[in-house]
Amino acid sequence: MNILRRAQSRLFPFLKPESPLYVVALAAAAVILIMVFVVFWATFKEGLPTTQNLFSEFSFQNYVKVFSYPLMPRAALNSVILAFGTTFVSMFFAVPMAWLIHRTTLPLKQLFVTLMLLHVVIPSFIRCMGWIMLISPETGILNQAIRTVLPFIETGPLNPYGLPFMVFLMGMVFTPTLFLMLGGAFMAIDPSLEESAEASGMNRLQVLFRISLPLLKPALLAGSMFVFVTAISMFEVPAMLGASHNIHVLSTLMYDAVRPTQGLPQLGIAGVYGVILLIPTLTALFYYTRMMKLSHKFRTITGKGYRPKLIDLGSWTWAGLAFIILYYITDMVFPLLGVIWTSLVPFIQLPSLEAVSTINLAGYVQGIEILLKQGAIGNTLKLMLFVGLSSVIIGLVMSWVSLRTKMPGRYAIDTIAMVPQVVPGIAFAFAMAFLGLLLVKVIPLYGTITSIIIADTVRRIPFATRTINSSLIQIHPELEEAVQTSGGSKVLALRKVIMPLIAPALLYTFIWSLLNAYREVTTALFLVSPQNKVLSTVIWSLWWDAGHTQTAAAVSVIMVGVAAIFILIMLKAFPQIRRGMRQH
Repeated sequence: MNILRRAQSRLFPFLKPESPLYVVALAAAAVILIMVFVVFWATFKEGLPTTQNLFSEFSFQNYVKVFSYPLMPRAALNSVILAFGTTFVSMFFAVPMAWLIHRTTLPLKQLFVTLMLLHVVIPSFIRCMGWIMLISPETGILNQAIRTVLPFIETGPLNPYGLPFMVFLMGMVFTPTLFLMLGGAFMAIDPSLEESAEASGMNRLQVLFRISLPLLKPALLAGSMFVFVTAISMFEVPAMLGASHNIHVLSTLMYDAVRPTQGLPQLGIAGVYGVILLIPTLTALFYYTRMMKLSHKFRTITGKGYRPKLIDLGSWTWAGLAFIILYYITDMVFPLLGVIWTSLVPFIQLPSLEAVSTINLAGYVQGIEILLKQGAIGNTLKLMLFVGLSSVIIGLVMSWVSLRTKMPGRYAIDTIAMVPQVVPGIAFAFAMAFLGLLLVKVIPLYGTITSIIIADTVRRIPFATRTINSSLIQIHPELEEAVQTSGGSKVLALRKVIMPLIAPALLYTFIWSLLNAYREVTTALFLVSPQNKVLSTVIWSLWWDAGHTQTAAAVSVIMVGVAAIFILIMLKAFPQIRRGMRQH
């Protein structure tokens, strides 16, 4: 009898109405851990993975090959330089912009915040294409214009190929992300501290650097760490601006191992590059954790009459507007104009009356034909819809199990949900490719749109759980207890009470995940096949493999235009999305 009772007590947590949701949360956590484990596992396997040699034939040959490869040391150094430089440039733009929009009387704030969301629909590789069209040494439109005015210059003078411009461009790309991460922290500073400093004789610039920014250290560190971790594993910009001129980073070497121009994929070697990329990531996380232990020193909001106050810029208003407008012109207007112009002419050329006479829509016609023929439109819609829905469902279930149940391992589930935040996204794409080849005869995932959906969904889980967590914490458990008192289960309370209350957070998570899936190219490129092409990989193939500049530009314009229309409709129908951006 005692044995039966003990068995019942152990099984009881698994015999509740919420058990199916608990299983979903466990499964999601297991997938994350398996994919991280696969990256390490693959480094000890030579050749293609098979079920026969899965637990045998271990070796360190992949490590030997990688560390003896002549390009590896320089590629590793380039990755670190690129990550630090990107972080610095994005901080240079994001910190002043966050202060201007959240702490001052600057006009046009809603417009600027909306443009932050529109920024998401322009993939970084399309910006890269735009700048190549503008400043490529031989054919760049701006370079042609400069040489027209200064005929003694034979080539250039502007050149996008190399680390300096990569750092600048990637810093611009990550600025909106860092801006959104800093927004809440800027709004939470107690203005009385700044007022006291001004009363002591400091000017506004001194107050910013000696009072405001020191109080923002945790937020600045968190944002800079995120940018650093993401930038060090970024692929598309280094591939377009560096690899084509023999300037490599770890991510491009990893891609070459997975997608070699000749021979079979070297997945074990790619796994080693993935492990190397983890080292700076974990180092950054270590210092971030240490800073968080001191976060109590940076608390400024108490119950003693906190009141937000906006700073009147006065005569400096135009300077603030000019700074933000200059950013948007450089980040969005210039590259997009370059792409639009190139999509209308047969080859890259300087705008002129003669060039205007060659304008045609051949690129758009050919681009649409290619998209329809290759099934890219349908695959893209599937990717967006399923990544958006999966991110919301998995994020909701993991957050709810962690915060609202007493299931075993709920805290571990919440911790595992954050693992994709600190593991380079490129590693999950590699893990999916490895698993797809390994299980190709058992589960036909390799080369399918499902493989891209799974890898991309895993990358969105940290954002989904953090967004939903912040809303779920605000709902008092008494509401759920009232449902249970009336005879309902926790699952019923989740469906009837919690989900309607956190609907804005769920919608925001869905839209944000959907848009990121739409613009994502790295994951799709690692897993691309003739059957699972999406918009981003079609553009990449037209530009990189086929050299069809006009068609690639035309499909890029279609991609950005459709997404921009979608965002404007969403903002009109659901204004809470813009509020969500201000809070996140």
